[in-house]
This record gives sequence, structure tokens and C-alpha cells, in this order.
Amino acid sequence: MNQYYPNLFSPLKVKNHTFRNRIFSTPNAVRFKNHIATSFFEAKAKGGAAVVTVNEAPISRKWLRVSTKHVFVLDDLNDLPALAETATAIRIHGAAPSIQLYHPGMFGKMIFADSPNPVGPMGFVRDDGVEVTAMDEELIEEVTEAYADAAAMVQRAGFEMCQIHGAHGWLLAQFLSSRVNKRNDKYGGKLENRARFPIAVVDRIRARCGPDFIIEYRVSGDELVENGMKVDEVIEFVKMLEGKIDFIHVSAGIHEAHHTIHRQFAHTMFTEHGCNVPLAEAVKKAVNIPVVAVGGISYPEHAEQILAEGKADIIGMARALIADPEFPNKARNGRADQIIPCLRCNYCLLSLGDDNFTCVVNPTTGRDPLRWQGVEAPSGSRKVLVVGGGPGGMEAAITAADRGHEVTLYEKADSLGGILRIADYDDLKSDMKVYKDYLVRMTMEKIKVHLNAECTPELIKRLSPDVVIAAVGAVPIIPDIPGINRENVFSAEKVYYHAEKTGDKVAIIGGGLVGCETALFLAEQYGKTVTILEMRESIGDQKDWRHTIPLVMKIDELENISYKTGIRCKEIKEKGVNFVDADGKEDHLEADSVIYAVGMKPKTDIVDRLREAAVNFYPVGDCVRAQRIVNATQSAYYAAVDIR
Repeated sequence: MNQYYPNLFSPLKVKNHTFRNRIFSTPNAVRFKNHIATSFFEAKAKGGAAVVTVNEAPISRKWLRVSTKHVFVLDDLNDLPALAETATAIRIHGAAPSIQLYHPGMFGKMIFADSPNPVGPMGFVRDDGVEVTAMDEELIEEVTEAYADAAAMVQRAGFEMCQIHGAHGWLLAQFLSSRVNKRNDKYGGKLENRARFPIAVVDRIRARCGPDFIIEYRVSGDELVENGMKVDEVIEFVKMLEGKIDFIHVSAGIHEAHHTIHRQFAHTMFTEHGCNVPLAEAVKKAVNIPVVAVGGISYPEHAEQILAEGKADIIGMARALIADPEFPNKARNGRADQIIPCLRCNYCLLSLGDDNFTCVVNPTTGRDPLRWQGVEAPSGSRKVLVVGGGPGGMEAAITAADRGHEVTLYEKADSLGGILRIADYDDLKSDMKVYKDYLVRMTMEKIKVHLNAECTPELIKRLSPDVVIAAVGAVPIIPDIPGINRENVFSAEKVYYHAEKTGDKVAIIGGGLVGCETALFLAEQYGKTVTILEMRESIGDQKDWRHTIPLVMKIDELENISYKTGIRCKEIKEKGVNFVDADGKEDHLEADSVIYAVGMKPKTDIVDRLREAAVNFYPVGDCVRAQRIVNATQSAYYAAVDIR
């Protein structure tokens, strides 16, 4: 029995398989299928997960939602060698290789010239003008056989199990939900009929792959939309699967309803940890199938508690293992304090859309292993001076120390953390605080740190380091608005440390993510009445819509936050802001305090001064270009790796 987390690390025997613990790495897309993807999944197996599931793979080239360059296609024999290599890479490290089988149904895209129309339980014309074909019995049989063929192909490649994706509004969920399925034949109407096709898929896979092949079925325990599937009806469906499948995986939501995205992926600070556990618990109480709980389960203590309380049998993790694939090994060996914590910042999904999958807190995630695993060891230990104790400075210091260098860090503030210190004050940023505390802990353990100590060119010359890494950050951009220097005007960052100095009515100039999150901080924790003034047509970050949607939903829930768009601020007065609205009309917003959140600019002046004092000088993070935390951590990591 594991002395730290006895339930989480208890083996689980199913048929002829013994799973080494209760941590299943759930599927997450990587948008490539090459040695980089293989190493990504292999890292999770080496890290100690019991099962590693490869991201959703379409069962056939005929019905796709993304390009074949992005995913394994399970009727394409050209993908078989890479599938086999991936399965082997997972299996040799003691994990069970699995892969998710799916069909997009009515959300398919006609990728190729010969692609057929998308298919679904009903025929209709989509909003984009594409006609969806209603599946007749012949087509249902064709797709059922395609599922079995796909399962047989992955079994041939060495996968020991598969996950059938019957959740999130894909084809099997479309047939199961009366919200979509309006058929009046034997595949529509009562639940038994709507379940006929999904059950046929399960039965066909079992017949084709044999009794020892492990089948996991994913459901949305609640579709979270009007007239969608609810947990009681889902439970009745799962009962029909008893004796046919080996695991039931309980998620939530449907992908086309963007307001449910935070429950499908539990990827934002607005979603409670373990958000879908109550659904898993309800299913577990009703059936005799091992239940996988998923949804923002990021810490081993939480996972252990869920299992100990009998709410689930297995813990599914996606982002926690993206952030640190060594999570299971570290937890099992009593090193939970060394687990790199997931920020739930959504950057993995955001970068996925750019075909550049990576992670904010783990610079090696999604990167070519030949780039970092094969990096030559330093030729000797170097004296490294890191200037700045924010996320970039701490990442650089930790990495350099781990590579055997003698590292000293200077920070002019009285504590480490940089911009991350705002998380100490904002309850919504609890995950960021955990990450900040992790970096501080690792830095203090490994590095000689000087606080309240500003680094100057004279100091650099006196210390004579071999390498200087500058991570001095950025400062807020001060908008060119008359009255910006009034005493009642603050930067967004300053407000977190001195919220008590703001009045009851607050105006925020800038409705990007920073402005919106600052508004929530003041409205929720201090009861301020906040108005956001944004020059664009919408607030938030439309590129980062998966974060913006729940952010705006949260703002809309609060009566003491409002926002105006299409606004041009003309002047800040003692009691408010004069502005011009979207129609060109001049108006005034009464406010006791005004906050600006219009971006950051790098401290290039400090960088230029320090650069002259060092031969080997590496500026990293916001002092080069003020962007996201990911740019700081990645540039810092590779700067430290480059020290020879």
C-alpha cells in the first residue's frame, strides 16, 4: 500500500489486465502525428500513468472534422506504423496504451474533393450551408462496421484498449440525445431505440476484438443545454452497457454549445476543481462498471479524496499531465510538492489552434524531444547571475541550477513572484498562486537569493559572473489621456496590492483579459461597482475564446459590473471619465477611481544598461517583448539550457 495516497496508487484488475494505479491520462489533441507526438504520450507513460489515451482519432477518412495531417485516421494503413510505434512507446513503460475512437457526425467537414456530406440522425442544412445526410439503416451498418474496423486496426497496432467517444455532441451522442434525434423509426423515440446504434457499435467492437480487449465509453453526464441529456437518462443508458464495456468515463457538455466548454475541459479559473465528479458519483451509485471521473482534478490530495469517498474508481487527468507528465511518479514517491502545477490558463488549447501545442508551465511539452532531451551537458559549472525573480527569472534559475551551474538571483522587491504575486490577493487566481508558490519553493531550495537588492551594472562587474540572465519584466503602458496622472488613477497591477485605495465606483479603461479580471476582483472581493470601457466591439480576447466565454459569463452574473464597448476615452476627471461612445456621442461616466489596463511594455532601458556590463547576456520574457507567461518561461528555460 502506498503510504502517501493509498487509494490513488492501488492496482485495479479488470479481466486479464492489472492497471498499476488509478490515474488515467485522458485524450487531449496535439495536432500532429510524428515522433514529437509519440514522445508526448510516452512521457506520460514514463511519468507513471496507468493508461495513456491518444487523442480522438476519426474512424474513417470519409468523415473528418480536421485535416488528416492532424490526427491518426483509423482506416488509413499509412498511419499503422506510427500507431504501432506510439502504442509500443506507451506499453514499454508499464502503461496501457489506449486511443479514442470518434465520428463527428453532423459536424464533419468535407476535407477532400470526394468527401461525402456530413451525416447524422437527422437530415438538415447547417448554418454554413452544408447539407447533413440523415443516416439510413445501410449507412448505420456501414458506420458500425467502420467502428469495429478502427478498433481492430488499433488492436493490431498494439493498443490494449480503446475509448469510444459517446460524449460532447459527436455522432453517438447525437443519436442518444432526443434534443437532436427526432427519428420515428427503431433508432428514435424512446431511449432504448436512441441507444440502439451506440450499443451496436460497442457490440461490434467486442465481437471483433475479443473479450480481453478493454473498452471504455465516454458519456456526457449532463449535456448542460435545454432539452439535452441529463444524468438520470444517462444512467439508464449506462445500465444498458453493463456487461458490454469495462469503464464508463463521465464528462459533461457538448462542443457546439460554447457555454459548456468549461465543463468539457475544466480549463479555466471559473470552473471548480472536480466539477464533473458529482455526475460520476451519481453514475457510480447506479451501475456496476468502474467509473472514471474527470474535470479539473489537478492535485493528488483531491484525487485521493474522490477515491476514498467512493465517488469514482479512476481519476482521469488531461491538463495536469500536460503540465507535468511526472505527476504520478512524484505523488507516489512523496514528492507532491515538486509537481509542476497546471494553471488551467487554457494556453494548451489556444496553442493547439495555432498548430503549436505547448504549455505555459512546462517548456518541454509539445516540443521536439531531440531539442531538449539530447541537449549536451555543460562543459563545466558556470557562475550564473539571474536578475529578476518573476516567473521567467525563477524558471531560468531553477533550470540552470538543475544543469549544475552556480546560480545567484537578485530581486529588488521584498519577495519572489513578479507579476504572479497578484494571485496572493485574488481568490479566482488560486491555481496561479499554487504555481507561484511552487516556483518560489524550488528557487529558494536551489538558488542563492538576494531580496530587496537591485542589480546594477556596477554589481555585475563586481560579481563577474560567466552569464547574466535578465528577467526584469515590463511596466504598464500609460495611455495618453488627459488626467491620467491624477491621484485617483491606478494601473491594474497596483490595484491588486492597494484595492482599499479605490472608491466605491470604479472605471476600468481597457476590456481585455486583464481589465476584465481586475473588474471581477474588485466587484467580487470588495463589492465595488465597476464599469469597463473598451474601444473594441467586445470585451475579453476573441482569440482566447475558451477563456473569454466563461469570463464574460461570470461578469454577466454580477450586477455590480457593466461594460461599454466602442468607447474612446477623452479625459479623466476628478469624479469620472469623459468619453465618446460608438455613435460619436460625448458622455461622462461617474467614478471615484479610474484604472487603466491597456497593455505592458518591456523594460528595455534596464536591459540596455545591464547588457553593457556582461559578455554573455540573455534577456528573457517580458523585458524582451511583453506577452504571456508562456513566453517568459520558455525563453528562460532555453536560455538556461544554452549555457555551456
